[in-house]
Amino acid sequence: MAKLDSLPTEIILQVAQFLEPLEIVTLQLVCKRFLTLGRDDALWREQSFLKSPFLERLRRRRELIVAEPVQKSQFRDLARALANGNGLGESRLAKPREEARDFKAMSNEKIRIRANWDPVFPGEKVSWYEEYIARNAPISTSWLQQPRNRESAEREYLEVRGVALYTPPGDPDSTLAVAPLDDGSLCLWDISGTRCRRGAIWQRSKPGILSVDPHPQAGPSGRSKMVSTGVTECISVDSGRKRAYVAVQSGLVEIDLETFSTVRHERFPFSITALSEAKHPTPLTVGTNLSLHLYDSRSRHPAGISSANVERLDSFGASFPSLRNPGSLDFQSLLNPVSSPDCTHLYQPGPLSILHLPSSDDDWNGNGDIYVAGRFPSILNYDRRNFPKLRGTIHSGARLCSMTYLPYPFASMEKDLARRGELSIEQVLEAKTRPGKTLIACGEYNSKGSLEMYGLSPNPENTTISSDFVAGSLQNSVMKNRQTSSSSKLLSVSNHGTRVVVSDGSGNLKWLERDGFTEARRWNISHGSVEAPRGIFGTLGDSYLDSGSGDIVIKILENQGELVLWTGEKIGLLNFSSKPGFTADSFEDAAKTAEEAHQEREEEIYSATMRRALENQANEVRYVRGLGIGLGGNRNH
Repeated sequence: MAKLDSLPTEIILQVAQFLEPLEIVTLQLVCKRFLTLGRDDALWREQSFLKSPFLERLRRRRELIVAEPVQKSQFRDLARALANGNGLGESRLAKPREEARDFKAMSNEKIRIRANWDPVFPGEKVSWYEEYIARNAPISTSWLQQPRNRESAEREYLEVRGVALYTPPGDPDSTLAVAPLDDGSLCLWDISGTRCRRGAIWQRSKPGILSVDPHPQAGPSGRSKMVSTGVTECISVDSGRKRAYVAVQSGLVEIDLETFSTVRHERFPFSITALSEAKHPTPLTVGTNLSLHLYDSRSRHPAGISSANVERLDSFGASFPSLRNPGSLDFQSLLNPVSSPDCTHLYQPGPLSILHLPSSDDDWNGNGDIYVAGRFPSILNYDRRNFPKLRGTIHSGARLCSMTYLPYPFASMEKDLARRGELSIEQVLEAKTRPGKTLIACGEYNSKGSLEMYGLSPNPENTTISSDFVAGSLQNSVMKNRQTSSSSKLLSVSNHGTRVVVSDGSGNLKWLERDGFTEARRWNISHGSVEAPRGIFGTLGDSYLDSGSGDIVIKILENQGELVLWTGEKIGLLNFSSKPGFTADSFEDAAKTAEEAHQEREEEIYSATMRRALENQANEVRYVRGLGIGLGGNRNH
């Protein structure tokens, strides 16, 4: 052991390349030095590359390339490199000079292929050990404790109406999930396990603090009647100010997360359909059915006080000219097509997602872009400094319901070539070092899922916006995946490590590479903690058989490598392990006996088996009808 530990690091890592991933993990248990070496980024990046769908697809292409009578030199080198697997063959000294040159060419080709696959941008920090786990380890879901109705004798479960994440100031390791409940209360769960049991309810307000009426009367009539289930972004949390903003029909309720008291209650002319991210000092953008508003509690009056008696904050007005003259909101000003300083009129109703982009990396000084997407065919772009003037639009054609972004550039042509492994190392580096950002959106197009990526160049240095300035300096770089993203509507999109994860209406979660096409893995939430089963016609979870069955994920949030999932009724944590860390039943006061738990599990397995059998039978009937046999049977009758 002492001799093995004295070996140079380079030799140990070279030997580790011949080990399987499970053997490398076992190697980490030998000593502290091997634990550090066993998590080497280069080692696990190589393992991720060798097991990637990208490489498997190139290997299949290699079989076609070898069969061609005339081969280009680039394809020949590619075929040889892939044929040698990880590029490690016999000793170079044992090869003739000609074969040594071929070996060097194959090594260079392998480096080029890996560069085409590598999703990391310069300056981006990635733990490839955790990345490999997220790409290959088993998946499980742990469901948070479901709150109960305190005022009911039956103590029935309450539905969770939304979700946002809250990191208390000064405690970066603690993460809480915040959500409004059906009884008008606000609930906080500890999802990091630093304040109470992981997944348990940490604090909960009294019922009725989320109400349409800022001064509700006692009793059931004073409780909150939340916005429709179609509103996904109904809550936003500002961790720095310890405030939560909750949309309740046409009202915006501002809650202090330390005292659970109502700080503000702002009324808007129409029902709120979307809220942006809340991050001090950037004003919150509020989207209603027919308008957009900038909301900042420092410049707004407290609930019940007339806006005429409010003193204007000059310092804030100097930074945001659009909010210098706050005034009351009424229907007459809203229906006027000329936008007021307080809001802007929307000519098409239904914003569903509002995205804030900072003016520069990690620069949330209040400047930057506002992107709005929804039930209209274009993404609207506003410059906050010139709000409410519309800066430009990005035509999509789809109904988009969720957006996110990457602080890195996107070039659709280079992504297409890289997906086929055709870029040189210099071309890959040039594409990744361009300035710009990537806007990612998802939704529905002709009843199928649509995943879209738009390359945005940096904002101009001058503050004047010319009339021909396009939205966000949109580059000629657009990707719209409406073929393979999903057979049903996409509901949510989020960044997850070096991948993009989406959820659809069939209960599927799909991880795709940053090209928007290459699928890294998938999982169906309806099947518990196992991968989605595959049938003779593909994955059942992506077919008609699973549509409408089980839960679907309406919103995805990323938290330190895990995913927070909201189904519209409950909240879950998706992590990478063979079994869930906890279940909703783990928090019940009266725990079930082992016999009761076994019987319930057997009933669930039987129900799932019968459901699949009936679905398969229905699928066979539809298939036979497609062959024309059903038509003959109808004629006999």
